[in-house]
Amino acid sequence: MMKRLIIKSILVLLVAVLAGCAATGNSRTANQNVSADTKAAEINMQLGLNYMQRGDYQSALDKLQRSLEQDPTLPSAHNTIAVLYQRLGEKDKAEHHFEEAVRRAPDYSEAQNNYGVFLCQQKHYKEAEQRFLEAIKNPLYQNADQALENAGICVGLIPDATLAEQYFRKALQINPTLSKSLFQMAELSFLNIEYDKATAYLERYQAVSQWTPQALLLAIKLASKAGDQDAVASYGLILRARFPDSDEALQVARGQY
Repeated sequence: MMKRLIIKSILVLLVAVLAGCAATGNSRTANQNVSADTKAAEINMQLGLNYMQRGDYQSALDKLQRSLEQDPTLPSAHNTIAVLYQRLGEKDKAEHHFEEAVRRAPDYSEAQNNYGVFLCQQKHYKEAEQRFLEAIKNPLYQNADQALENAGICVGLIPDATLAEQYFRKALQINPTLSKSLFQMAELSFLNIEYDKATAYLERYQAVSQWTPQALLLAIKLASKAGDQDAVASYGLILRARFPDSDEALQVARGQY
């Protein structure tokens, strides 16, 4: 049950990928000399990232390959081309470059997080968890909340609801408005028959996020448990109006809630 509920939230892992590429992650100290080739490699890496963000994958690949020709040791180039290969479905190449990125710069949190995303998608859940934990070891990492949220989603697919809840709580301690964590805590509370807590988490989720089919279904379930048939009908109308083709709308139409 836990795995079925949480699996749709795997999309949050994808959201973190390009955000994690934005930093260069070179891990070079200020007193190290930077060669002309390294500077050119960093420029081509950034151009490759820009092309990838626009959806021009061929141009992105050309620039990133050129970047690695100019400096095969550049962690950010390995991280970015790994994400690109991941998007292109070339898993072996993606894994190779993720490994290179984190081997050359173990404190490169964006690469650790992105590698965790990749491993989670390959169903290597415990390995992915370790990458997310490596990401948050760096006290300067600004997206620790997302890495913790990713860890929660990933271990939830094992499934390990208890550990997932721990990660979601830690993520929310850093960022109380983290929508995916709020929703997952609402669902976990519902599964634990803690309906008041589930309602409170769902209300916090509603304050920071738009309705989704999954959230509306949970709202219907909570209203039904509370015996509030007016609310059940109201949420049902929203679900049918906004998401008429969703599995959740079909489930509610069948009275399966």
